[in-house]
Amino acid sequence: MTHGLNLAAVRITLGNQHFYIPATQVQSCVLVDYEAPDIPRFSQWLGLPDEPECGMHLHLFVPASNIAQGWYLWGELENVVLRQHDIFPLPALLQQCNQLPAIRALVQDEGISPLLSW
Repeated sequence: MTHGLNLAAVRITLGNQHFYIPATQVQSCVLVDYEAPDIPRFSQWLGLPDEPECGMHLHLFVPASNIAQGWYLWGELENVVLRQHDIFPLPALLQQCNQLPAIRALVQDEGISPLLSW
């Protein structure tokens, strides 16, 4: 019997877009009960428009990203397991013109979503 490799990941949902990060890289995510002006929004760090303020207001910490203060985001987080056949390498053209920081692969879920890793 052949067993595929699985990846424990955190799925971040911002509006209609999903992003995945290996679970081993996420230190914590807490509900925001304060705001500090020096903490960036995750969407801004990605170079995307701000997500709608729906879901939960969260503070995400991913030490490997070297963003010491973490990010704020409005959305949802969920622990998931990605199967090997749902993860695809970046096409060569996307590797050359990619502007998203830390994108390493694509995940086929309801659409195609970035897998970020540091």
